[in-house]
Amino acid sequence: MSRHHFDHVRAHLDRVRYGHLVTPEPEAVYLGGEEEGHFWELVGLRLTGCHVVVLAALRFQRLELPGIPYARESLASYLSELPAPRATDEVGTLPALLPHHEQKVPAFLRGLRAGRELKPVSLEPARIEVAFDFRMQNPTAVHDLREAAQPLRDYYYRTADGHLLLGSSHEVPAARQEDDRFVAVRSPEQLTPHGVFPLPTVIVNRRYIALRVDTTDEAASAAARNWVPFLPENGSPQPLLPVPESGARLS
Repeated sequence: MSRHHFDHVRAHLDRVRYGHLVTPEPEAVYLGGEEEGHFWELVGLRLTGCHVVVLAALRFQRLELPGIPYARESLASYLSELPAPRATDEVGTLPALLPHHEQKVPAFLRGLRAGRELKPVSLEPARIEVAFDFRMQNPTAVHDLREAAQPLRDYYYRTADGHLLLGSSHEVPAARQEDDRFVAVRSPEQLTPHGVFPLPTVIVNRRYIALRVDTTDEAASAAARNWVPFLPENGSPQPLLPVPESGARLS
């Protein structure tokens, strides 16, 4: 199987690790075609039952915001409250365009911009465990009233598969609520038995979060660091964004 997709994800993770502030060549990294006030953008997905990151282009409404190229709503809001379906879309799902497994990502994006038509797959948002985009800057300056009213707070998270994350987010509502099902975790770090690994902003399905604790206060942070589920040695050694190493077999 081709490694082009995984190389694309690794390059983005390297940009995050080395503190890059700007995404080089959006047309080669994430920008697809435009249509009727919308555009297609490449994102990465961790899906239930799939052991590698899946790349897919999703259709966003374009917002006109000063200084923000190809502005759109946040990925967390987009996944939490699905856009109105087109006549050809399956209700309750998202249309997603997938690159061929041997196709380099820039060529896939270039084809979309050239008007190449692909048959979309129907993506079930409930089966998305984690999502991320390939931008280095926030694609939207628009915050809903909840975010505007509440400051970012620090959290420890433990996923249903045992990944440990430390990051900042707005208050996470109860999982029984149907709205706002995804939470954006900013400046996240994955804590593992082998070390700490920086990640891009990740959009996490709240139902994939098994444990969380607010560690904004130093006392709470000190306490959490001594609780068994949040000790790095008890975290999953597997990456939250699974990308096979070069030369590894997929089986």
